[in-house]
Amino acid sequence: MEQSVTTNRTLVIVAHPNLAESRGNATWLAGIKDLDNVTVHDLYQTYPDFKIDAAREQQLLREHDTVVLQFPVYWYSVTPLLKAWFDAVLVHGFAFTFDGSASALQGKKAWLAVTVGSTLETYAAEGLARRTLEEYLAPVAQTLEFCQLDYQGFHSVYGMIFDPLDEDLVLNAKEYRRLIATSETPVG
Repeated sequence: MEQSVTTNRTLVIVAHPNLAESRGNATWLAGIKDLDNVTVHDLYQTYPDFKIDAAREQQLLREHDTVVLQFPVYWYSVTPLLKAWFDAVLVHGFAFTFDGSASALQGKKAWLAVTVGSTLETYAAEGLARRTLEEYLAPVAQTLEFCQLDYQGFHSVYGMIFDPLDEDLVLNAKEYRRLIATSETPVG
């Protein structure tokens, strides 16, 4: 595989409660493991007790230019540990201010990489979910923007409960790798 084509330092924060059994998330990670500019940080491995070291996490954020939050969509939202991470790490004075001054995160890029159980057709106004995935991810996007991160959108793979073909997951993982390696914006 080709090496990184950018000097952008990317932090991939993985928040999957059972990564060993996740085909989509595991395929994505396998596709980026050799990129020099990427730090993969597995929250469930690091904090199985949910006791988050906020200072350590904030330092990781300071050391990177782009943050990718990678997680499966759970009940139209983030996983429990990722929500706990938001609450512990993205605090006033570090991640946001009320006086208009810069946060420690200002100017850093951020985007989401999400795996979804249902199909793309489910996430439509006329589908079972009655909203798009973008609408369900809006609170996460707003959180990132409130923290003065430059929210770039999301990369996704749908239909995980329907056991997608390995070839389809590998193709999706190649796009994920390309986005990280080139610092391009995902299209959703």
